[in-house]
Amino acid sequence: MLFHALARLETNAWNSLLQPLTRGVSFSALNRNYMQAITDAQKRRKRVFPLPNALFKAFEVTPLESLHTVLLGQDPYHGTFEYQKQEYPLAMGLSFSVPSHAPIPKSLQNIYQELHQSLDIPKPAHGNLQAWAEQGVLLLNAILSVEQNQAKSHAHLGWEGFTDQILNQLSKLERPLVFIFLGKVAQEKRKFLVHNPQHLILSAPHPSPLAQHRPPFFLGSEVFSKAHAFLQEKGISMQWGLTS
Repeated sequence: MLFHALARLETNAWNSLLQPLTRGVSFSALNRNYMQAITDAQKRRKRVFPLPNALFKAFEVTPLESLHTVLLGQDPYHGTFEYQKQEYPLAMGLSFSVPSHAPIPKSLQNIYQELHQSLDIPKPAHGNLQAWAEQGVLLLNAILSVEQNQAKSHAHLGWEGFTDQILNQLSKLERPLVFIFLGKVAQEKRKFLVHNPQHLILSAPHPSPLAQHRPPFFLGSEVFSKAHAFLQEKGISMQWGLTS
């Protein structure tokens, strides 16, 4: 199943980075665990998000050659929304992003609020962040799948080891990169980065309202203004504003 999903990247520059990570026993075990999780969910009349064709969307839409920022979250949205009398998953394979017709999740609303406060970016009317991805922001989660209505339900499948390796390989790239780790689950992955003076590493609490009850807070963390200043200094263009 996962190998079939990865086949979408065969002609993509990411293939050379990801393919070696899929040859070991750990990825084969992840593949088996993921397939079993889908089977188990179906028995309980539940779904697994994002849909298989969007599992690796972050790599499909962010060109490796123009990658400049990695925005790491926890796991995909586990809920759904209704549009034109049909039910769709919120998760679309890009961390924190939802389809354009979906309601904007509270965590993403806080991201927009931080951008507004620190960079005077107008708050968009939708939650689709694909425009960020296309400019070079890898919208990655630590865990790439989830069972419907069960946050962190796929934390045991083996995704963490796979994304640990991805981050490790990215930290070896000899170009300026910003790594933004949001939340404790994401921040635990800092240790997998190799030291590289070309990179900027930023951390902040998760933007979920559940994490805003006691300091430190996500709002006021200035992670985006710090990232933007770094990119500007390196001559890298990034438009955080989103149009409809």
